[in-house]
Amino acid sequence: MKTWKRLAGVLMTGVMAVGMLAGCGSNTASNGSAPSNGGDGQYKIGYVNLADTDVFCSSRKEAVQAALEADGNYSISFTDGNNDVQKQIDQVNTFIAQGVDAVVIVPCDADGIVPAVKACNSADVPCILIGNACDPSECDYLFIGSPHYNSGYLQGEYVGQLLDESVGIDKAKILYLEGTNGLDHAALRKQGTMEALEKMGFNWDSQCLDSQDADYVKTDAMEKTDAWIQKYVKNGTPEFQAIIAANDQMALGAMESLKGAGILKGNTEVFVSGIDGTADALQAIVDGNMVQTVLQDAPGQGAACLDALNEFLADGKGYDEVGTASESYEGINEIMVDYQSVIADNVADYM
Repeated sequence: MKTWKRLAGVLMTGVMAVGMLAGCGSNTASNGSAPSNGGDGQYKIGYVNLADTDVFCSSRKEAVQAALEADGNYSISFTDGNNDVQKQIDQVNTFIAQGVDAVVIVPCDADGIVPAVKACNSADVPCILIGNACDPSECDYLFIGSPHYNSGYLQGEYVGQLLDESVGIDKAKILYLEGTNGLDHAALRKQGTMEALEKMGFNWDSQCLDSQDADYVKTDAMEKTDAWIQKYVKNGTPEFQAIIAANDQMALGAMESLKGAGILKGNTEVFVSGIDGTADALQAIVDGNMVQTVLQDAPGQGAACLDALNEFLADGKGYDEVGTASESYEGINEIMVDYQSVIADNVADYM
């Protein structure tokens, strides 16, 4: 059984001494004794968020905090990476220097976050990545997330059904708002949508009028949609029947642009679909301005994070003993939390 060993040392830079470095210690508390890492009897966790401005990232952060605080054996500190991977790396190094018992990271860049994970490995500090995995051949970590391909597939499957009923799947035209280029979930969501639609007889190359990276940001999606309206709306009639977005913020941005142009007067003119299950997206479905959101379960991911930390710190388990072997990322273990398709018929269950 893997046990996490406390490290102590002095971390020096070229210009200053940062101080004593206390990494993850002998934090095995499986005998029922209090955690050994602090006078307050709590494990100390450092959480590096992707961006507090991202609505779902903020919701997930709150869910992790609620789960850990309810457990009572943890204190958690948060930093905002603000979509800057170097900032995230610096924040992880600071947490390690402060002697946290584990680090949780929501990476903004899959390749760029590797040095931060390696730093955790070198300090013998358990590392959990949430939402975005990196190359496991270079470092060790546990991945917690949701099957992103499935979320896109659920979008393509449901929107495809609506398109087939309205104009015929072989005649439909769509526009696609991509997530941030370089993030694995952005690529997987798009792939899932494409393959679900193509399975129904949709030709992506000829029937997707355009696919643009809007960086998961509402205002960027509004700008992209405004340009599409200028190009693809003739005499008030859109040439497209759907806008599919890789998250709710972009879907809501598209919705606002369509409403502003007088095109969206309900969900029969243009079908708008997003991912995350945010409160605003759920309300948009109730109001008839979106047809779907695919719920990413923030509380479920928060509970999974607590379970993993308990196994690492209280039980002393190693990466290969927590979660299950990943089907998508060879060489790592993962805990996956399923997505749920939310439409008008079941939105009341999620409000």
